[in-house]
Amino acid sequence: MIKKLLVSASAFGLLANVALADSTNVGINLSYGKLDATGTEQTDSAGSDTGGSVVSSGSGDAKFPFGSIFLEREVNLTSFNVALGLDYVPMSREVDKLTGGTGTDATVKVKNVKNIYFQPSKTFDNGVSLFARVGYLHGDLNVSDLTRQSSGVSQTNDNASTDSSANKTLKGPAYGLGLEKKMDGGLFVRVSYTKTDLDKIEYTNSNGKKLTADADLDTLSISIGKKF
Repeated sequence: MIKKLLVSASAFGLLANVALADSTNVGINLSYGKLDATGTEQTDSAGSDTGGSVVSSGSGDAKFPFGSIFLEREVNLTSFNVALGLDYVPMSREVDKLTGGTGTDATVKVKNVKNIYFQPSKTFDNGVSLFARVGYLHGDLNVSDLTRQSSGVSQTNDNASTDSSANKTLKGPAYGLGLEKKMDGGLFVRVSYTKTDLDKIEYTNSNGKKLTADADLDTLSISIGKKF
């Protein structure tokens, strides 16, 4: 993971030092996220000649606040500006505790979340800018404290799993819109909305039960930054 961060930072550093870059923007984001997910549970995927059958499906959501820091290099063009940015969540965040009843209980955490984005903007005479954002999110998903609450006898491989944790990657394209207001001394404030279409996650536990999850993340953010 450290190697991946170093590679990302190096690539960002090369892009950030282009000759046309007119300003460096740094700041913090205070965000509120809503994660909507749908998923399926397939039993006996290892023991069935047909690859198992979908026995259940469902959906749910998790809502959580989080903070992040950002760094941008911005180019001021004739009629609009463009910026290349990196947004990073420095701390891990527990997004949900799943209670499965007669199924599976688990704790879900995300960490090392970063978003590299391209941001064109248009500034008006009143100092307000309208911007769009297109980027790509990457992070780590940790599912821990896995506890199977029951084991059935009707399915060949429906014994309680021995899994205690699982690690997966969160990734997917992100896009959004926002407004920025210039303040004195190079300060600025922003309000923005971002939607992230996360790639499908698949996991097969120790007894052949296959789980899939497909999720979208909607984020509202208030940002405070400074231009140098």
